[in-house]
Amino acid sequence: MTAVEPTRISRNAVPEIGSFEPSWDEAPAVFRFPAEGDPAPGTARVLTMAGYTAMLGLTGAGVGLYAVIAVLRGAPGWYLPALALLTMLSVAPAVGAFLAVHRRALPWILLLSAAPPMAGALLLAVAY
Repeated sequence: MTAVEPTRISRNAVPEIGSFEPSWDEAPAVFRFPAEGDPAPGTARVLTMAGYTAMLGLTGAGVGLYAVIAVLRGAPGWYLPALALLTMLSVAPAVGAFLAVHRRALPWILLLSAAPPMAGALLLAVAY
């Protein structure tokens, strides 16, 4: 058995490792879960957003129930995918609104943009 002695490295041979800090300021993310240090959003704001989203959700549930009946009655093949697409186009901005709750106007814009696809899904569901 042979013993190998580790080579001694002088301190001058190892470069100094410093912390790298980017030269630009990073902008905060628009869509994010609230961090621990974020102030809580106002109760009225969250309740209004939740009420509006509940209205959208109940409308979507009604459209879904009506779609089940329409499919059992023999709706065309494009009917269900079209309803699913319109519903997803309504759900995505509603989710984004809650992720942007700390912004001033963005949640309201997103919630208002979630209504037209749901209204389209409602009109399509009633049409068949």
